[in-house]
Amino acid sequence: MPSRILLLALAAFLAAACAPAAPDIDVVGDHDIGTVAKGARAVADIPVRNLGDAPLTVVAVSTSCGCTKASLTPMTIAPGGEGRLHVEYDSGAHVEDVGPIERFVFISSDDPDEDEVEIRFRVVVEQTPT
Repeated sequence: MPSRILLLALAAFLAAACAPAAPDIDVVGDHDIGTVAKGARAVADIPVRNLGDAPLTVVAVSTSCGCTKASLTPMTIAPGGEGRLHVEYDSGAHVEDVGPIERFVFISSDDPDEDEVEIRFRVVVEQTPT
């Protein structure tokens, strides 16, 4: 019986050692940017990490609305490295945007387990007095 356990442990070790290197994206998916006056911009800088053992290549960064812009620097993140996702929401882009607003950023990458991640941003837009 002990030799069988030893063989199973050795097989598990060899399987893990033979696994191909892969990137692993890590980013917090939910952010509260705070409160802004109508017409102002809300800005957030979010770390994007590569927890994998191969470079992470980001193919695209997109948003759910034209009122939100996002960019990632760098677009290739080394194993154990970190990039910065810069997000800007323009509260003046839509006349009706007052109160709690929710927008999304999407990051497409070569992570084999998560080829696209979604990051939600919330902001409260306060109407300026007239």
